[in-house]
Amino acid sequence: MYDYNTILDEFIQFKHFLGYKYKTDEIVINEIKNYLIENNITEITKEVTETYARLNSNISANTIARNMGVFREFCNFLKYYKDVDCYQIPNKIYPQNHNNFIPYIFSYKEIKLIYSNLDKPLDYHYSYYAKQVYRLIIKILYQTGIRIGELINIKLKDYNYELSVFKLTNTKNNEERYVAISNSLNKEISTFINKFHYNSTLDNYIFNVSNSAISKYFKKVLNACNIKITDKGPRLHDLRHTFVVHNIDKTIKKGKNINTILPILMAQLGHKTLNSLSYYFHISKDILGTVNKISEENLGYLIPKVDDNNE
Repeated sequence: MYDYNTILDEFIQFKHFLGYKYKTDEIVINEIKNYLIENNITEITKEVTETYARLNSNISANTIARNMGVFREFCNFLKYYKDVDCYQIPNKIYPQNHNNFIPYIFSYKEIKLIYSNLDKPLDYHYSYYAKQVYRLIIKILYQTGIRIGELINIKLKDYNYELSVFKLTNTKNNEERYVAISNSLNKEISTFINKFHYNSTLDNYIFNVSNSAISKYFKKVLNACNIKITDKGPRLHDLRHTFVVHNIDKTIKKGKNINTILPILMAQLGHKTLNSLSYYFHISKDILGTVNKISEENLGYLIPKVDDNNE
């Protein structure tokens, strides 16, 4: 069996030598390394690469394409620089999904309806803890814009009541960041912790629940709200998109310069460029009148085209 630890480290050094920063892709390299080592893989075959591509069914086509692009480069490195025979992944076998997927942007009315149904007994099978944790998580996702995966990985030591912040250590880009919490939400989180973690250590997770359990609960809430669910959504992740849209809308309504909110949103969501933030900015009919007050000259680089079906 090859020493993948050493070979993959050499591959990263090779990319650095060519001038690539390769920071984000190093995360993928570590995933590939763990996959190869944990499964005792001695030869990278077509079946091995296809299994790796299907490891996480929740990631997007674009992310799969990026990950397999890194895997492809590594296989080329093995063949041409290490003389190791392995499967050569074709360039277009994992194409990016260039279709402009339009997320579901909840209206203010729908968010209010969702909140009102969080306190209702949607299922008598839910335990007292489940009812408390589910409702709180939905509120946090909408009010902070963080990902569900980031939220359920927050430990007690990562929460600061005095500063009203979460410290995120398990993020998509593997970079730590701080997320601000409103005063009212901060009090709810503190009350929850005092109730369910009075005897816990700081290394305990705040929310002991799975991603799938939250998603199932959210669907029940949407059904109770008579919000139609299709194969295109709404999804739990759409609360993140809605967070961005509503915060930009509120900034405009207050008569403030939109550029004052963009750096805050970028920091909150963990993005470093406006271009990456723009993926989360979509216009719904609910706020179209407000957004139209901004000149295209000042915001044309951020606002995508309006889709009439996005409601």
